[in-house]
Amino acid sequence: MRDYRKLLELARFWDKDTERFFQENGRPIVDRALQNREEIIALCEFIEEHDIRSYLEIGSWTGRLVSTLHEVFNFDLVAACDIGSAKQFDFDVSLPSSALYFEGNSHSPIFENWRYKLGQIDLVLIDSDHSYDGIKKDFETNARAPHRFIAIQGIAGTTRSSDGAKRIWSELLGTKIEIVLPHLEIESTEPTMGIGIWSDG
Repeated sequence: MRDYRKLLELARFWDKDTERFFQENGRPIVDRALQNREEIIALCEFIEEHDIRSYLEIGSWTGRLVSTLHEVFNFDLVAACDIGSAKQFDFDVSLPSSALYFEGNSHSPIFENWRYKLGQIDLVLIDSDHSYDGIKKDFETNARAPHRFIAIQGIAGTTRSSDGAKRIWSELLGTKIEIVLPHLEIESTEPTMGIGIWSDG
């Protein structure tokens, strides 16, 4: 197993500055990966263990997470989807040069057609519309398409914005793996996010 803490040490995740901005403004409008570093380290270990070679991220924001993961793993196929909201705040969207990108609504028939054309995806990470209905739609669309694993960000459900993810996760049947760790970068000994990884096998 590679040392993912070392490999990710230069990447910026949800830290104290992000948390302060979120508490003051109600939205984490900052240019970084909006996940818990500890959980992404564990996700990297999962990716290595399960030989994940294709990756789709739904809700890629400025592209920090998908770019970081691709830099570490050099996926055979890497793809991302986002409505492009980062541009509204004058942030650049930086994606791997080889990434297939859909800018638009992941709940649309156009996206569903694009998703099917991608073919088999080893790991789909859903981190976009955090409402119950939004996550359910993203999950159902990707569960119908060829996949191995579908991950949902926010299953710890410790804030109002993650209630939907927690509820969806509790309802799912199948094989489920939870990555739920303390959020050390905001000096919390409690989990605030959580990643659930689902498969139907």
